[in-house]
Amino acid sequence: MLIFMQFFCKTIFDKKVSRKFRQQQRRKNMADDGRAVLMVIPADGFREEEYKAARQALEKSGVKVVTASTVRQGALGYKGTTVDPEVLIDEVNPDDYAGVVFIGGHGSSQYWHDYKAHEIIRAYAKSGKFIAANDRAPVALAVAGILPGKNVTGHNSIFEKLSNAGAKYTGRKVERDGNIITGEGPNAISLYADELAKAFKSKA
Repeated sequence: MLIFMQFFCKTIFDKKVSRKFRQQQRRKNMADDGRAVLMVIPADGFREEEYKAARQALEKSGVKVVTASTVRQGALGYKGTTVDPEVLIDEVNPDDYAGVVFIGGHGSSQYWHDYKAHEIIRAYAKSGKFIAANDRAPVALAVAGILPGKNVTGHNSIFEKLSNAGAKYTGRKVERDGNIITGEGPNAISLYADELAKAFKSKA
């Protein structure tokens, strides 16, 4: 009985170690030595056209994109499109990526209360890597405390939240202040995607 229990425990331990190793290798391969961009989408209610435009613009510029969320499968866009993220946001090591893009939509309020998202934002603010957010997503940057004195834009419904965080809300379609890129919302998707491509390509 003792031998059986030892064998059983060892088997469970080996499986856990093997699974952890595979996850680490998978994340390393996806990140491609820090040259990839992390694109974060909410589990429910992301804006599909923004996700598609931003991803296509970056990839067309030769920038690899890795999608992250709080779910591994079936992240749901507001029009019903589903995406299977490659990595969970809790697994993200900021050092593995060139920067982060938070996709907007009504579901992006999820980022406002996500401690891990704020941790990633602060890490990139400290390292000078690009941080981008469109529509309602810039509130996450405000909550993370990186916007005082910064020129930013976003959906007009978040004007007060950004201003209260010390940001200078401009209302422009796209705003870039240092390493922070923000977009006004769905009307700015094309301009915003182009700005992302220019910014991250310069760091590739």
